[in-house]
Amino acid sequence: MKLLPVAAVVAAVAFAPVAFAQKAAAPTPTNKADCEKAKLKWDAKGGKDGKGACVADPAAAKPADPVKK
Repeated sequence: MKLLPVAAVVAAVAFAPVAFAQKAAAPTPTNKADCEKAKLKWDAKGGKDGKGACVADPAAAKPADPVKK
């Protein structure tokens, strides 16, 4: 009966990389077409080299206003 806990530990270790891989964020698109497809905004003068970069939409990043009473 000691085989069951050992098998459970081995299974948990085997599936751990799969669980962590799913939490990784998708990389930021590097060209304008992919940026627009991802529903983000393209900054023509952004990026390290000034040739353009994909940035998050500031309007979408703001949380909704709470209901004021």
